[in-house]
Amino acid sequence: MKKLSGYIFSMMLVLVSLIVIDILVMFFICVQKQKEYLDTYHIEKISEKIVNEGGKYNVDQSVYDRLDRTDSFAMIIDESGSVIWNYNKPAEIPESYGIKEVASFSHWYLNDYPVYNWARDDGILVVGHPKGSIWKYVVEANMETMESLIRFGPYMFVANMLILLLLPILITRKWMLAREKARTEWIAGVSHDIRTPLSIVMSSVEKGSVEEKQCFKIRDLIGNLNTENKLESGTGKWSNEKINLTSLLRDILCDYINTYEDYSFDLQVDEPLENYSIQADVMLIRRMIENLITNSIVHNEKGCEIKVALSAGGKDNSKTKTKLVVCDNGHGASEQKIKAFNKRIKNAYLPEHGLGIRVVKQVARKYGFAVRFSAKEHEYFRCEIEL
Repeated sequence: MKKLSGYIFSMMLVLVSLIVIDILVMFFICVQKQKEYLDTYHIEKISEKIVNEGGKYNVDQSVYDRLDRTDSFAMIIDESGSVIWNYNKPAEIPESYGIKEVASFSHWYLNDYPVYNWARDDGILVVGHPKGSIWKYVVEANMETMESLIRFGPYMFVANMLILLLLPILITRKWMLAREKARTEWIAGVSHDIRTPLSIVMSSVEKGSVEEKQCFKIRDLIGNLNTENKLESGTGKWSNEKINLTSLLRDILCDYINTYEDYSFDLQVDEPLENYSIQADVMLIRRMIENLITNSIVHNEKGCEIKVALSAGGKDNSKTKTKLVVCDNGHGASEQKIKAFNKRIKNAYLPEHGLGIRVVKQVARKYGFAVRFSAKEHEYFRCEIEL
């Protein structure tokens, strides 16, 4: 599920980035320097600078400069349809027009020249621009249709965005779940195939021998691999039962006492916690505790003292925190390694410092336990879990 949430975040980031990039590109296109063609708004200003003084036109120089900069032309058509003044008018543009011709080019083109018009007292001012310089088009729609579009447009946009986001998520989620299921089934199948010959080997080796210890390592590795995969992928089906933690600790330590003769095991439980219980999956809690004990055994092959304690810790928000501590007096660990143990889990599948410790941290994270490791080289290694 973590990979899926990461994918969703990445996709959202990509989508937002695309929208931002599109806006920036459109902004750049709009603001870059282009020829300032005259439109309807500017033609009114131009018309004011073309003054008819007794049949003779007095034109401000800025009008000529503006028309020259854009290779445009201008003309005034009187009420009879004749051109009475012009500047830069192409030869193909007629000198007189009828009512139909004026109506035809008033909003569009005149001989393929995009034109704009402005009504004056002495006629119509027409400003034309070079062919292919301006795209002109008009869209007409019933007002009821436009009101409906305005009313439902935002909802349609939101719906389209949701479809754009959710459809890939649903498709990807289905694909990822299928992949995780196939991965889980593959690991479970391989684990099952290994367990059978491993059981035969374990039954034939001498108790306490190196071979038996290696068999235990393989067995624990298989169990951790299955547990880690189910916790990481979210495919595990875990129970939520009431667990007497003191009884579980005694049961676990009995198994280790009967198996490992070179190690001494000690259980210390505060008297008020004799019947202390938690709500969790018993197999996950057992796996977490066994991994901590096994870690002490694996890193102290010549033996050591392993203590397990269940105690009432300090007070936090007026609630007493119960602490589960697993500690040994073996080789300990370096400060650098302890810092790595106390960091959050990084990689999705590859453990940074052993699969067993990773599973401990995963189980603790699932149930909201606080885990802290501490150690001193050649003196002790300690893991404290705040329940």
